[in-house]
Amino acid sequence: KFAAAVEAAGIDLSGKTIFAPTDDALESYEKMRGAVTADVVKMHIVEGKIASKDIPTTPLNSLNGALNYRYAVRKNFVNDAIIGETTFGGGPNYPIDVDCGDSIIHT
Repeated sequence: KFAAAVEAAGIDLSGKTIFAPTDDALESYEKMRGAVTADVVKMHIVEGKIASKDIPTTPLNSLNGALNYRYAVRKNFVNDAIIGETTFGGGPNYPIDVDCGDSIIHT
């Protein structure tokens, strides 16, 4: 869903860091707040290729405004979203540092 939203918004992901939400997260957003607009998509994309180890000390300026990093309860947050969560039990893990050439994806 996020890839389709990026394409619909006409955003070039070259040289960017992408905080990609899951399909479930996007579906929840749509139910609670409405359509995923280009402005919403732009909040998930930051200029430059930023590795996860550098996120805490790098200014995170998305294509639609500043993002905030915080570490709490042994989790890394960008705004209110957990990135790179490792789950316990039967749940999936969410990858970070997915190298895409001159771009990188964190989920």
